[in-house]
Parts: sequence; structure tokens; C-alpha cells
Amino acid sequence: MTGIDDHLMQIKSKLAGKIHDAQIIADSRLEIRTSPENLLDIMTFIAQDLEFPSLEAISGVDWDTYFDVVYHIDRWDGDSTVIQVRVKLDDRDDPKIPSVTSIWASANWHERELFDMFGIIVSGHPNLKRLLLPDDWDEFDHKHISELYPMRRAYTLPEKPFSYKPQPKEDV
Repeated sequence: MTGIDDHLMQIKSKLAGKIHDAQIIADSRLEIRTSPENLLDIMTFIAQDLEFPSLEAISGVDWDTYFDVVYHIDRWDGDSTVIQVRVKLDDRDDPKIPSVTSIWASANWHERELFDMFGIIVSGHPNLKRLLLPDDWDEFDHKHISELYPMRRAYTLPEKPFSYKPQPKEDV
């Protein structure tokens, strides 16, 4: 039995009631599908029991009718397995997902990017604030919620896009 097969067997036996699906989707990639309410239990199991110490990325995907949040987790010990956890968020007007920063500190900026670019609220995040957009982005005249979040499919540039105007430097 290979490492990825063993990981899949452990996930299916220990997390059966918490996952929607788990399968090998490529030679060294395992995908788990779950819901937001089970995310922390699954991620804790992956980090502690399966000993996957490295959260590499968190990505948002806008499918028009729902969002997916996709986590990529791997190891440094020669096991080439990557575990991909996919969480479906059906509520487009108020999408929420729990923070995994208590498990992997590396989630911090990824979660802030989810908030900033997609409007996904990451509950329990230690410092959920804008990362890429200006702090006053919400205060501009927007026609629709989609104009607040540039990575949403419906995003269109406002008629007068934001432009940064640097303040003149004072002579020292």
C-alpha cells in the first residue's frame, strides 16, 4: 500500500461522518470535500494525525452560484502526497468559513486575501483586514456587491476606478 492509499484509508475511516467525499485525483494528490462546520476537525486530523505540517495555499473559486475554498497541504519528508481540501460555500451574500490559523499560522495572509478579493468572512481570524485593496475600498461608490470583490466573476470596474494619489513628500 502506498502512502497516498494509506492516507485515504485513514481519512475515510476516521472522518467518515465529516466528509462528503475523499478520493485520489492524481498520482500524488488526494482531494477531500467537506462543509465549513467540519473543516477544523478535518484540518486538525490532517495536521496532527497524518502529520502534514505545511499549508501551502488557500484559493477561492467563484462558480457563479457558490464559492469553493480550496486548501493545499503537504509534507516535507519525501512523501509527495498533497492533500487538497475543498469546502463549498452556498451563501454568496454572506459566505463564511472558519479560520485555520490556529492549526497553520501560514493561513493568515491567505485568509485575508479570501476576505479582500472574494468577500469571504473568515471567522476566528486573528486580524481579518484588507491585505491588497486600500482600507477605504468599501467607501467608494459601488453599484453592486460584486464590485467590492475583484475576484468574483461578476466584478466589473466601476465607472471611476480607484486610483492612488501619493501625498507630496515633505522636505526633511
